[in-house]
Amino acid sequence: MVLLMLGLFGFLVIGGKHMETYLKENMVVNVFLQPNISEVEVAQIQQQIQQQPFLKNLVYISKEQAATDFSNELGQDFVNFLGYNPLMGSFQVKVKENFNQADELIKVESFLKGLSKVSEVNYQRSAFDMAQKNLQIISLVLFGLATVFGMIAVVLIHNTVKLNLYAQRFLIKSMQLVGATNWFITKPFILQSIKNGFYGWLITLFLLFGLNQLIPNWIPEWAEFSHSSMLLYMDVVLLLVGLIISITSSFLSTRKYLFARLEDLY
Repeated sequence: MVLLMLGLFGFLVIGGKHMETYLKENMVVNVFLQPNISEVEVAQIQQQIQQQPFLKNLVYISKEQAATDFSNELGQDFVNFLGYNPLMGSFQVKVKENFNQADELIKVESFLKGLSKVSEVNYQRSAFDMAQKNLQIISLVLFGLATVFGMIAVVLIHNTVKLNLYAQRFLIKSMQLVGATNWFITKPFILQSIKNGFYGWLITLFLLFGLNQLIPNWIPEWAEFSHSSMLLYMDVVLLLVGLIISITSSFLSTRKYLFARLEDLY
């Protein structure tokens, strides 16, 4: 139950990371071109941008396509009304997650503005700043929840093991009184805790695998992200956490009854 709780929190963390990646990689930087640009110059600019390490996705929108899209939104042909097309061709640039930082975006903007036949570069700076602020808040909240969940996991597992050994405190003392060594007494309890921790981990793994298959039914975007490595890392962490806490609690609790006086057991 405790490992399942930690696993569910792990899914929350992974979901938060995916959301952060999605927001960062879907912010569009618009690069508007000068009206008198030729198709050859458009191709040259496109090639220059495609060679940059910051590029995630690049879409070219011609002035004709922009006019068609705008007319569809208005519901009327504004080009015939005005007698000319006032719109400019443009590139929609999406940058990779690690370049979506304030200082890196300034460098990206500077590079794009320096390209020949580029008249303007803009992106929703206010929306970007707000997204960055919200992501920082989410990170702090997740860190706080991780601390709370971790403390709860330690306390619950420790108390479960402690109660199990409390029920066998007289057996532990009896074995000590007949001459058994401390390690001989402690060893089976540690092995049992390892076995219990491993079985609990397998059950948690099975439930989390089923949950991972069901999540896309509720959140379709979940299937778009590649998170197998993160889930594998989370599964290993859950196993290690469960075993370490169980083994440590078994060892400390057993030692407590080994060195306790007989009258203190009542």
